[in-house]
Amino acid sequence: MADKPGLPFGRSLAQSPPLTAGILLGLGLAVAYALIWSIQELSTFLTALIVASFLAVGLQRVIATMTNRGMPRWLAMTILFTGLALVFCGGIAAIIPALVKETTEFVENVPGYYQSLMDSDLAARFGGESGLLERLQNAMTSENITTALGGVAGGAASAATGVVWTITTALLTVFILASYNQLRQGVIRLIAASKREKADRILSGILRQIGAYLIGALAIGALAGISAWIFMAIAGIPYGALLAILVALLDLIPQIGATIGAVIVTLVALAVSPMTAVASVIFFIAYQQVENWVIYPTVMRSAVKVSNLAAIVAVLVGGTLFGVVGIVLSVPIYAAIRLIGKELVQPRLDNS
Repeated sequence: MADKPGLPFGRSLAQSPPLTAGILLGLGLAVAYALIWSIQELSTFLTALIVASFLAVGLQRVIATMTNRGMPRWLAMTILFTGLALVFCGGIAAIIPALVKETTEFVENVPGYYQSLMDSDLAARFGGESGLLERLQNAMTSENITTALGGVAGGAASAATGVVWTITTALLTVFILASYNQLRQGVIRLIAASKREKADRILSGILRQIGAYLIGALAIGALAGISAWIFMAIAGIPYGALLAILVALLDLIPQIGATIGAVIVTLVALAVSPMTAVASVIFFIAYQQVENWVIYPTVMRSAVKVSNLAAIVAVLVGGTLFGVVGIVLSVPIYAAIRLIGKELVQPRLDNS
């Protein structure tokens, strides 16, 4: 009997013998399991690849500005990454003196801290210096020492892993940016020839909005850091440059990053005086209102045209599903999905 036309394998799965149907179903489940397992095992790499791709798209706007004026692409990339390296080295140069100073002061004050602890009422409740030393000796068992060393080793391994993946993400960004045009053309060539023009238009819109969002987010973060640095210089809060860099970086996290930076600065200000901490709270509350209602909407409305409600919902969903990376990338991903829906889904609904 001839196979029925229109079926991919001559007969449907329901019409196949039980053994064949079982084998095909088992193969399908095995492929699905292998795919899920691969995604789980490669989750860290995929995250680094996605972040690197978004960074490359954002940096491409800067390179395109230079290449459109006749500059060779290799020279534009050299200038861009040299500038980023100088900014990074400047940040490190601002952090290291503060860390060295703080460490030196802490080491010098350790005897005073120890004596203050021994003279405190808390130490007296545990039998004074002798009682605390006895409790410490009882706690220094081999099992506790092994657990503590394991925790320290685990923390050091996690920190080293973070540094490695940060460097990996930076290198992936460079490689993606170097072959940006080839990758873009390769993606378009995967589309049927009759639909490539429309696909190219949609892809250009998505890349343009992602790049605009990243540039806008960097501008907002830089403005937050500069404003915080000016305030801390006036208020006399120490380590203003270091804290300003931290505020600028945290401000890249939508909705919640600025609040985290404000809390850190306020805690440092509390060490200066309670009034300084109050002034810090007032400043950051006022600046947060200006950023939320003036700066952020103005920049993002012109960049990705996303409303505040959509941005908040996207951030909540992204953070719940993918953590910090999801929070950072949620708004441009939403803008890309909305653009695809506008170009593909809405025309079909209007014509139906």
